[in-house]
Amino acid sequence: MLECIEIQEGIVRQVTYTILVSWCSLTIGMCLEWTWHNDDVKTEFNWSAFENMSKTLIYAGAIISAGPAALVASMQTKLREVLIIGIFFTLCGSIVLMTCSTSALSTLVAGRILHGMGAGIVCVVVPNYAAEITEPKYRDVLIGLHHVHLLCGMILSHIVDEYNMDSYMIMGTVAMAILNLIALYVIEDPPYFQLIFYENLRKSESDCKYIDLSSNSCHSMLRKRDIDKIIYLFSIFTKKQYFRPLLVNICLISIQQFSGNISLMYKLQCTYGVLVFPFSGLVSTMTSILLISSMFCLLSLRILGKKYILIISGLGMVITLFLVNSTYYMNSMDSLWLPSLIFIYIIFYSIGYGPLPWILMPQICPRKSKLWTSGVTVSLYAFLNLIINQPFIDIKRYMIYMLSGVDIFLLIFTVVSTIGTIFAFLFIPKIKDRIPS
Repeated sequence: MLECIEIQEGIVRQVTYTILVSWCSLTIGMCLEWTWHNDDVKTEFNWSAFENMSKTLIYAGAIISAGPAALVASMQTKLREVLIIGIFFTLCGSIVLMTCSTSALSTLVAGRILHGMGAGIVCVVVPNYAAEITEPKYRDVLIGLHHVHLLCGMILSHIVDEYNMDSYMIMGTVAMAILNLIALYVIEDPPYFQLIFYENLRKSESDCKYIDLSSNSCHSMLRKRDIDKIIYLFSIFTKKQYFRPLLVNICLISIQQFSGNISLMYKLQCTYGVLVFPFSGLVSTMTSILLISSMFCLLSLRILGKKYILIISGLGMVITLFLVNSTYYMNSMDSLWLPSLIFIYIIFYSIGYGPLPWILMPQICPRKSKLWTSGVTVSLYAFLNLIINQPFIDIKRYMIYMLSGVDIFLLIFTVVSTIGTIFAFLFIPKIKDRIPS
């Protein structure tokens, strides 16, 4: 009886710690969709270009921070401390933006880069923390909270943006970051990382025990050990058991970003939003759909499994995109069928290729390489978002359409979704409720 109570308390503690850690993603989601509403900046610069620069800066910051976060976490085997650094970057970025006065451009650049650096660190650490600490029965759902909280943060940001209350948005981000820092101080590192850290500490102490501390011998020995560790960490990706999961994660993120979800959601919201979704002015309808569908995905994982959900998602996306291609050029049917098909496509995307790459990222990798793999994956995710959000993409698409009469991007989205379905069938492993060792 006592053992059952201890097990239940342990599960409650794991779930509580994971929820507290994943709340960091809510703060990052607020930053990802945050927009700048300074009238001086609007009048002095082109607003659309300035908003695009804001997105570019945050993704550039994520690219900068994801790799070093994975390096530090791998070497020091401390996840909580690295996550605290990420939230601290987010807090500093929000404080910088709050101090904006006449130098709006410089503060925007500094604040958004710091936001991006915090986002990169959080997206590397949070899924890995959840994968390491939770029981297999709850692991998929608790890892998926990272994606769910990101979407919740975006919805919150859209709601605040409706009323142009950018100062409230920044203050809310500051408050959330402070709450996150307080919460992170009361949790612990996952047991595996605690064990490795203290083993390394004991080895370091035993190596230095009989060395003259007045000399630099102990320091040189520890420094050499760190260098050897870095070399080892870089070399593990040359082995098949480490290299293949990295390639799987890279392919999943690439398929996710090039399947056209951002472009099609933008078209639906801008062209048909007022007619199809009359309440889209109050809250981002598309983000809400992503959130609801992602939660459905998490609830159905235990029944269908990650591999088959990805296949179903891919097949739905392919069929829907084939229909979109066939109706896109029928002007009489455009206003009726096209928004409905895009709406269905977004649902299929968000039940599979939206949340599942984040859930699979820490689970298909061995423990020795999963932080490194996550760092590479998050950097790639930020880089692809940076490219996709550039205005020249839409300009090129419009030019090609006007010259040839063909929307080549729709064809690319269809091909990528087809490749994604085949890839999920051939290469996604069936995970038996465990983390590979």
